[in-house]
Amino acid sequence: EKNPIWLNKEKGIAIKRVTITGVSNAEALHSAKDHFGNEILDTNGKPKAADFVSTGNNHHVAIYEDEKGNLQEEVVSFYEAVARVNANLPIVNKEHKNGWKFQFTMKQNEMFVFPNEENDFNPSEIDLMDEKNYHKISPNLFRVQKIATKNYFFRHHLETQLIDLNETRRVTWENIRSSNGVKNLIKIRLNHLGKIVHVGEY
Repeated sequence: EKNPIWLNKEKGIAIKRVTITGVSNAEALHSAKDHFGNEILDTNGKPKAADFVSTGNNHHVAIYEDEKGNLQEEVVSFYEAVARVNANLPIVNKEHKNGWKFQFTMKQNEMFVFPNEENDFNPSEIDLMDEKNYHKISPNLFRVQKIATKNYFFRHHLETQLIDLNETRRVTWENIRSSNGVKNLIKIRLNHLGKIVHVGEY
């Protein structure tokens, strides 16, 4: 009442209450419990749902190499990642049931160095930890923006706008639509100062 949020100040219409809607594909991970650990029941006598997670978002994509040398993917949703933790299983499955060899994961905001044939840049041929090479690495350093099944979207690490023009592809953004398309990328880890502190899966 003392600090109203006005919908229309001239007419004296203040916002008193709002309704917030969430995602439509959320699923409950647990049932609600009181401070004694007893389940809380709803008006129908059923356990009340709690701790929701959106099943539509992906936690990571695990990349594997099959027996023929081709790369294969396993997309893991947030829901499945949390379910794995609750079952005391590793979030990243490094031992694939098909015997595929684990290569690396891709999660949102992880960094990858791309090869660049136009500039004759091959990240596997230089020392990525050497700061003298940063001027070569920077134009080819991209972060994972979003991931889906066989659809990996990257944004240049210095890019702040989400504009996808064909003319700027491979400069400010890149979209790879096959597992084999990430074969020559090298995953790196940066510290809070932007220095490369690790090369490869971590």
